[in-house]
Amino acid sequence: MTWLRDWSHGEDAVLRVLCLPPAGASAHIYRRWAQLLPREIGVVAAELPGHGSRLAEPPVTTMEAILGPLCEEAATLTDLPLVVFGHSMGATLGAELCRTMRRELGGAPQMLIAAACEAPRAVPRKDYAPWLTEQGTLDFLFRMGGTPDELLANDEYLRMLLPVLRADLTVLAGPRPEDDRPLGCPVRVYLGERDSGVKPERAAEWRAESNGDYAVRTFTAGHFFVQEQVDDVLTQLCADLSPLLSGRKVPLPHS
Repeated sequence: MTWLRDWSHGEDAVLRVLCLPPAGASAHIYRRWAQLLPREIGVVAAELPGHGSRLAEPPVTTMEAILGPLCEEAATLTDLPLVVFGHSMGATLGAELCRTMRRELGGAPQMLIAAACEAPRAVPRKDYAPWLTEQGTLDFLFRMGGTPDELLANDEYLRMLLPVLRADLTVLAGPRPEDDRPLGCPVRVYLGERDSGVKPERAAEWRAESNGDYAVRTFTAGHFFVQEQVDDVLTQLCADLSPLLSGRKVPLPHS
């Protein structure tokens, strides 16, 4: 596989979680989940061109260029129940991937979990245009937090990261697929109480994407609570996945 990194424990997995990272990040941020989660839950993460292990490739700048090949590889995961988990940009991509899989494969994943993200089809759309200049992308990086000060002061790191981050923001600023029907699957929204970049009233519009099975989970942190409070996030994830496992009891994550 080119787009997916599969860290599942082989035949032990009875359900898979397909994880999509936030803007500028790589699949590697989810690798530890495979050690922390029960073996019954397979962990797969998406690696976009220009990110992580695909650093030598030019990053893409349109959602269309992502969804086609990502859907093609995600189709290989549908032999087991599949849940899509996306953080920030990953949640927007996750929603559109679910729509694409429904259109191309005839069925959407069993659940979408959207973390630290407003509903991408909310009106008016979030405006990413101010972040698309070189200075704007740098301002976005400082505003969102989550990057250690020593890296922000490292010119070589910034020269590597900023073009990739700007490409991701360009994807978010661009057009969505024309299919605007609700996802029609259960939706869980994970929010950070101190996340100034996500307005709760706009995050609440994820409800309209669901089939009526919708809930919000809140964590006492900012935009990067997924990484900062990983134990709490994975404990909640296990609770949310339990109904999809045919009543099978899922052990709590390893500490």
